[in-house]
Amino acid sequence: LVNWSKQKPNQFILDGQEVSLINSSLQSTIKVTQAVRLKANLNQCFQGVIPIGMGFIIDEYTVKEWIKQDSKNQEILKLFSMGANLAKNPLGKPERWIIDFNEMSLEEASNYQLPFTHIKQNVKPEREQNRAKRARDYWWQLFATRPAMRKAIANLSCCFAVPEVSKWAIFIPVSTEWLSGNKTKVVATEDYYILGILLSQVHRIWMNAQKSTLEDRTAYTHNTCFETFPFPQNPSKKIVETIRKTAIDLHEYRSQEMEKKGWGITQLYNQYYHEPASKLYKLHQKLD
Repeated sequence: LVNWSKQKPNQFILDGQEVSLINSSLQSTIKVTQAVRLKANLNQCFQGVIPIGMGFIIDEYTVKEWIKQDSKNQEILKLFSMGANLAKNPLGKPERWIIDFNEMSLEEASNYQLPFTHIKQNVKPEREQNRAKRARDYWWQLFATRPAMRKAIANLSCCFAVPEVSKWAIFIPVSTEWLSGNKTKVVATEDYYILGILLSQVHRIWMNAQKSTLEDRTAYTHNTCFETFPFPQNPSKKIVETIRKTAIDLHEYRSQEMEKKGWGITQLYNQYYHEPASKLYKLHQKLD
């Protein structure tokens, strides 16, 4: 069935069809950037919500005051996770909060008096000038509420997130109680086996072939980097468990170091990723 092409050493004939080979660096006559989005990977990796209106973003002091005056307000006040906190803060924890009425009606949202009044005063005037009809008509809601993402992570204890643009494009576990913004990509699973694959050199080679770039940073996109990526098919239970355990060990080490040093994931990788004697380097080698 297979015949090598003497004229084109990087190609062979399969059932009469000329097929190209991809070498270890993912460079060939095939353009990897044209890899198709795989159905098996759809609805698993999401871009976060899009607010449109800086009035949605509030500080912790305001959150505490509003909850003190009415405990019900805590239902719609959430830590707001963006690329900067994922990269720079220990464990990626956000420092900003967001008012999230999700897809509540105007009548439902108005029951949260203090946050609703704040949005009416600080967001509505801006949204009334927006070209998008949805932005004008539903001014109390975030512009893109991401119902599919919310549904996918609703019953998970955690999920995995990566900044849209960063130096390292390293996934970390995050709380599903945080609301991820549009500068992040969220993978809807709590399985550390999947995290292990995403942190592996295999995925990083694929990502680097698919990524777009901004200066010296990587732009991780859900449709080109994640949805095109061919995850291992039918791996043995032993391999899955080994990868999962190694990913958990890596997560625990990184968490301890970030908390102990007060570093974010970017600084940790800047310091240790290329140091062969470091535990970070060794755990990644083991994972690979």
